[in-house]
Amino acid sequence: MKVEYRHSASKTNTFIDSPPFWIINELFDFESEPNARMKMGLTAEDAAHYAISNQINDENNIAKDARIQYVNKHQGAQTDDECEWSGIIAYKFVENLAEFGEVVSFQNEKQISGEKYGLKYDVIGKTDFEFKDVIVDTKATAYIRRLKAGHVDPKWYPKAADVRQQCLYRDLFGKETMLLYCSPKDQYCVDMVERDELNVLINAMKHIEHILEICKTKDDVVRIFPLICDNFRWKGTPTAKVFAKEIWTKVMK
Repeated sequence: MKVEYRHSASKTNTFIDSPPFWIINELFDFESEPNARMKMGLTAEDAAHYAISNQINDENNIAKDARIQYVNKHQGAQTDDECEWSGIIAYKFVENLAEFGEVVSFQNEKQISGEKYGLKYDVIGKTDFEFKDVIVDTKATAYIRRLKAGHVDPKWYPKAADVRQQCLYRDLFGKETMLLYCSPKDQYCVDMVERDELNVLINAMKHIEHILEICKTKDDVVRIFPLICDNFRWKGTPTAKVFAKEIWTKVMK
């Protein structure tokens, strides 16, 4: 089995959440089509970056640009709720990011040798908004759950996968990282002070490498894991379930 692979927080979090979903994407070349929520997130980030770069602060102009991008660039439907929400969230991103000063880079990518972490394959990271003193990863969401007391439900935010990602980025880029969650009606910012989940991510990367090393074929990897599709990773991608079931049925017969 020849695999050209690079570790990333996104791939590794997928493996942690659902090994079968990781298998079909990384070993069998399945490509998930972005759903409306994914398009909303991409649109909100792009529109916010455009507004910040061009010093646009007017809420209506930012929202209008986001709606256009949602339909034209990301191929979303104008009738989607997410089309309207992307504009509202883009403005919230702009509003909340202003306090960090000038943007140093947007979607900056860095790749290093995995040797630093005792890995065979390289590790890659891609940030959202980088400022002089901090990197802020923006997360668009439909809803931020708060308890009756008013504070954000700690069982929901920050999401464990997001924290793991930011701990890796902090180590890769040598700069403090934060998470900015925004919904159409709310926002929540989280720093990574006293949070350290890097080892969880690195150990999962080592598991991936061990599996790729001991398995002679992709089918061997399939045989290690039962196909369970009840994880959130499978929601919104019904074609992924069909694709996976065909593979597991063929391999396990």
